This record gives sequence, C-alpha cells and structure tokens, in this order.
Amino acid sequence: MSPHHTLPMFRRRRPSTLLLVFGLALGLAAPTLVATPASARLAPRAAHILCYAGGFSEPPGPGRPVALTWSHIGSRSNGSYTYRYWMVQEVSGSTLYYRNSYVAKCSGDSLVSTTEITPTDGFGTAACTSTVDRYPTASDAERFVGGRTSWERPFITTRTFRYWHREWLSVSTLQWVYGSSYVVRC
Repeated sequence: MSPHHTLPMFRRRRPSTLLLVFGLALGLAAPTLVATPASARLAPRAAHILCYAGGFSEPPGPGRPVALTWSHIGSRSNGSYTYRYWMVQEVSGSTLYYRNSYVAKCSGDSLVSTTEITPTDGFGTAACTSTVDRYPTASDAERFVGGRTSWERPFITTRTFRYWHREWLSVSTLQWVYGSSYVVRC
C-alpha cells in the first residue's frame, strides 16, 4: 500500500464531514432566526421560511415558555418584492391567543426584512367592514390582504384582525410602490 493511499480517502471524507457540521450549525441557528424575525438578516439568496411557508409552529424554548403558531394571512407584491403578512399566536391548551403581527419583505424565497405591525382599533370603520381596495386620493391606495380571528387577552371574546397594504402611485414610473402596512383589530 502506498503512503499516499490514506490521504485521498481522508480528503474524500472531509468535505462530507464539513457539510455535516455546517448542516448541524445551520439547523441550530434556524430556530433563532425564526424566533426573532424583526432582527433577522440573512445572506442574499438564502431561503427563509417567512418567504415561502403557509404557516408553521415553534415549540417552547429558552426565554419563551409557550409554543407559537405562525399563520400566513396573505401577500401583496410591488416591483420585485412580495410583502407577506403573518399573525403569531400563543398556544395555551387548545386555545390560540393573539401575540403579534409581522410583514416580511421577500425577494423570491429570500428574506429582505421584517417589520412588526401593532394593531389599532378599527371597530365600525371601513377597515373592519370592507374588503374592497380604497383610494383616499388618486395616488394612494389601501389594499386588503386578509384577516384572521383570534382570542386576545384580556378580552373574553375573539377579535378579528384585518391586514392592509398601503401603496402610492409613483409619478416617475406610473407604478404602485409599497408605502406601509397596518393591521386593524375589529
């Protein structure tokens, strides 16, 4: 047996070992990225669950004693970006309680940014009673994304959360451009 025989075998195994270590490290880091989407920044072209999933759950973990359920509400696109709206609920027994809402700005399956959206009260307003796109001015639009019902503490009944996507018409390109997002508690 030549003295160089062992070295090529070691080289063939090493990339798979590195791949295994990298996969384990990525697997351990993924829950941290999902648990803190507002601060998550990923390398370009890295697929992120907020940009492609229809929903998912997280078990309790360090610093969070409750399980969470993430529900995709709907999406709107402007230019090359898609804005995906999410409701996060805490699981308590068989009841889901509203926790917070997010909008994820995605380029394909890559996460560009996330923003937490704080609900405002909208009882009796058009934001709670209509699903029709509204145009406050000729160059502004509020587009309905979707809604979901959830229990909300400290209330003893469910509330409906309705998600809206604001756009404005660019005079230079004559295309609708993303402005902001909001969620209304009804």
